[in-house]
Parts: sequence; C-alpha cells; structure tokens
Amino acid sequence: MDKFMNLAQHGLDAYQSHSNVQKTGGAEFNSPDNKPPSSSLMNMLNHDEVAEKASQNGSGGTDLFKSAMGFLNDNKFEHEKPIDEEHVTSSHKAAYTDGNAGSLGASSIGSAAALEVLKRFTTGSESSSSKSKTDLISMAMAEASKLFDQSGGATSGNKQDAVNSAGMTVMKLLVQSKFGGGGAIGGSNSGGLMSLASKFL
Repeated sequence: MDKFMNLAQHGLDAYQSHSNVQKTGGAEFNSPDNKPPSSSLMNMLNHDEVAEKASQNGSGGTDLFKSAMGFLNDNKFEHEKPIDEEHVTSSHKAAYTDGNAGSLGASSIGSAAALEVLKRFTTGSESSSSKSKTDLISMAMAEASKLFDQSGGATSGNKQDAVNSAGMTVMKLLVQSKFGGGGAIGGSNSGGLMSLASKFL
C-alpha cells in the first residue's frame, strides 16, 4: 500500500506541474475540523448533472444514479479507506478479459466497471478530449449499470449496489490521490489518475 500511495503522490506532483489547478491539497484536504477530504470534492460535484449524464449513457433512470450520489455523500469517510487493488484488478479481469461478469457480486461488478472507464479515459480510447471528474464518475456508474445488465445479474446484490460501488471506487481514487480542485482528467494533463491507472494495467 505504501508503494501505491507513493505512486499516487508521484502522479499528483506530475498533475500539478502540468496544470493550473490551484486547489489540490491545501485547506480542503487538510482541514482541522475533522471533515474528510472528500467533503469538498463532493461539494464541487453537481449531483444532478452526474446523475443525468449517467442515465444518458447507462442502463437506468436518473433515480438510480441520484441514489448512488446520495450513498457517496452519506459515506464520505469510506472514501479514505484503502482500495483493495488485487480485488479491483481480478474483478476487472473476470468481467472484461474473461467475459465472466456474471460470476461476480454486484460490488465487484461496480469496481470492475470503474477501472474499465478509468483505463479508457487515461489511454484516450474513450475520447481524445479531456474529461472532468463529473464525466469520470458518471461514466463509471453508467458502465456499471450496463455491465450488470449484460452479465444477467450478479451472484449477490443488485444494480444499485453495482452503481454505488463504481462511484465509491472512483471517489477513493480521486480522494486518495488528492486529485481535487478544478481541471480535467484525460489527455496530457492526467498525471494523477494516469499514474494510478498504470498501477493496475
């Protein structure tokens, strides 16, 4: 895990050196009031916009994705808990390499979908244009909803669990790499998340 977080910090440094972001780290991530770093990040996101974008690209109505945003907002301290890298990578392999997403639980489907979208964004296969945090979270949730349906369901949990998990996986990556403030992800300015993604590739 130390190696992972060192990699995250390296990515953060790379991102800062290639962007004009003014609010990475600093007060919103080191607040003395015991609020989790994710509080400011969640406040920066337009929850309705995330839900709308996810519903346009996924399998489910806006209520599904609004509920997921509510879940993320209600569980901010979870965002700081370490990511189980082995679980995420093995889930992704089962779903996207082996084509066996139906063997996974709903939360694992969500984690796999989040990593798939992260890979698309950081390799440029999703789009050559830069992506925002809103795009990343909404697309991860959308991908989870589609993967859940395509798999015929899950061994445990439901579609809401899969979408919640996708959002949580992304939030953990964003918060734990301190990839906050404004700016975009993707393209040449994707230092933080690209470095994180390279750990999984």
